[in-house]
Amino acid sequence: MDASQDSMAEDATQEPVLNGGVGQATGTIESIGADRNFVTIDHGPFDGIDMGAMTMGFEVMGDTDLSGFTEGDVVMFEVKRGRDGSYRIQEICRKSSEEENCLGAF
Repeated sequence: MDASQDSMAEDATQEPVLNGGVGQATGTIESIGADRNFVTIDHGPFDGIDMGAMTMGFEVMGDTDLSGFTEGDVVMFEVKRGRDGSYRIQEICRKSSEEENCLGAF
Protein backbone atom coordinates (compact mmCIF):
# COMPACT_ATOMS: atom_id res chain seq x y z
CA MET A 1 0.00 0.00 0.00
CA ASP A 2 1.49 3.37 -0.97
CA ALA A 3 1.23 6.56 1.14
CA SER A 4 -1.90 7.85 -0.63
CA GLN A 5 -3.73 4.55 -0.06
CA ASP A 6 -2.64 4.56 3.59
CA SER A 7 -4.05 8.09 4.00
CA MET A 8 -7.35 7.10 2.39
CA ALA A 9 -7.62 4.10 4.72
CA GLU A 10 -7.11 6.38 7.74
CA ASP A 11 -9.77 8.81 6.50
CA ALA A 12 -12.27 5.97 6.06
CA THR A 13 -11.94 4.94 9.71
CA GLN A 14 -12.44 8.43 11.13
CA GLU A 15 -15.86 9.77 12.12
CA PRO A 16 -17.62 11.58 9.29
CA VAL A 17 -17.60 15.35 9.78
CA LEU A 18 -21.18 16.63 9.60
CA ASN A 19 -22.17 20.24 8.91
CA GLY A 20 -18.53 21.31 8.53
CA GLY A 21 -17.91 20.18 12.10
CA VAL A 22 -20.11 22.98 13.51
CA GLY A 23 -22.94 22.36 15.98
CA GLN A 24 -25.14 24.20 18.47
CA ALA A 25 -26.53 23.11 21.84
CA THR A 26 -28.10 24.46 25.01
CA GLY A 27 -26.78 23.68 28.45
CA THR A 28 -25.94 24.81 31.96
CA ILE A 29 -22.47 25.97 32.95
CA GLU A 30 -21.06 23.66 35.63
CA SER A 31 -17.65 25.34 36.01
CA ILE A 32 -15.32 27.86 34.38
CA GLY A 33 -11.54 27.48 34.37
CA ALA A 34 -9.44 29.95 36.36
CA ASP A 35 -7.97 31.41 33.16
CA ARG A 36 -11.50 31.67 31.69
CA ASN A 37 -10.44 29.75 28.58
CA PHE A 38 -12.18 26.48 29.50
CA VAL A 39 -15.78 25.79 30.52
CA THR A 40 -17.64 22.64 31.58
CA ILE A 41 -21.24 22.49 30.37
CA ASP A 42 -24.03 19.99 31.09
CA HIS A 43 -25.57 20.11 27.61
CA GLY A 44 -28.35 18.55 25.59
CA PRO A 45 -27.89 16.95 22.17
CA PHE A 46 -26.29 19.10 19.47
CA ASP A 47 -27.91 20.29 16.26
CA GLY A 48 -25.53 19.91 13.33
CA ILE A 49 -23.13 17.31 14.74
CA ASP A 50 -23.51 13.80 16.07
CA MET A 51 -23.10 14.43 19.82
CA GLY A 52 -25.68 13.49 22.41
CA ALA A 53 -26.41 14.98 25.81
CA MET A 54 -23.60 14.86 28.40
CA THR A 55 -21.47 16.95 30.72
CA MET A 56 -18.27 17.93 28.98
CA GLY A 57 -15.44 20.45 29.10
CA PHE A 58 -14.67 22.73 26.17
CA GLU A 59 -11.82 25.08 25.37
CA VAL A 60 -12.84 28.38 23.80
CA MET A 61 -11.63 29.71 20.45
CA GLY A 62 -9.93 33.01 19.78
CA ASP A 63 -11.61 35.99 21.39
CA THR A 64 -14.58 34.09 22.87
CA ASP A 65 -15.13 35.87 26.19
CA LEU A 66 -16.35 33.96 29.26
CA SER A 67 -15.96 36.91 31.67
CA GLY A 68 -19.72 37.60 31.84
CA PHE A 69 -20.68 34.01 32.68
CA THR A 70 -20.99 32.16 36.00
CA GLU A 71 -21.79 28.66 37.17
CA GLY A 72 -25.48 27.89 36.76
CA ASP A 73 -26.01 30.13 33.71
CA VAL A 74 -28.19 28.56 31.02
CA VAL A 75 -26.44 29.12 27.70
CA MET A 76 -26.58 28.38 24.00
CA PHE A 77 -23.25 27.73 22.39
CA GLU A 78 -21.70 26.83 19.07
CA VAL A 79 -18.72 24.54 18.69
CA LYS A 80 -16.39 23.82 15.81
CA ARG A 81 -14.35 20.66 15.39
CA GLY A 82 -10.63 21.31 15.07
CA ARG A 83 -8.05 19.39 13.07
CA ASP A 84 -7.20 17.47 16.24
CA GLY A 85 -10.81 16.22 16.45
CA SER A 86 -11.73 18.19 19.58
CA TYR A 87 -14.64 20.62 19.70
CA ARG A 88 -14.06 24.20 20.85
CA ILE A 89 -16.60 26.90 21.61
CA GLN A 90 -16.61 29.65 19.00
CA GLU A 91 -19.71 31.47 20.26
CA ILE A 92 -21.68 31.44 23.53
CA CYS A 93 -24.59 33.47 24.89
CA ARG A 94 -26.87 33.45 27.93
CA LYS A 95 -30.47 32.37 27.32
CA SER A 96 -33.12 34.51 28.95
CA SER A 97 -36.12 32.38 27.98
CA GLU A 98 -36.85 28.82 26.88
CA GLU A 99 -37.79 29.88 23.35
CA GLU A 100 -35.02 32.39 22.73
CA ASN A 101 -32.26 31.52 20.28
CA CYS A 102 -29.57 34.00 21.29
CA LEU A 103 -27.14 32.67 18.64
CA GLY A 104 -29.36 33.42 15.66
CA ALA A 105 -30.31 31.10 12.82
CA PHE A 106 -28.41 27.86 12.38
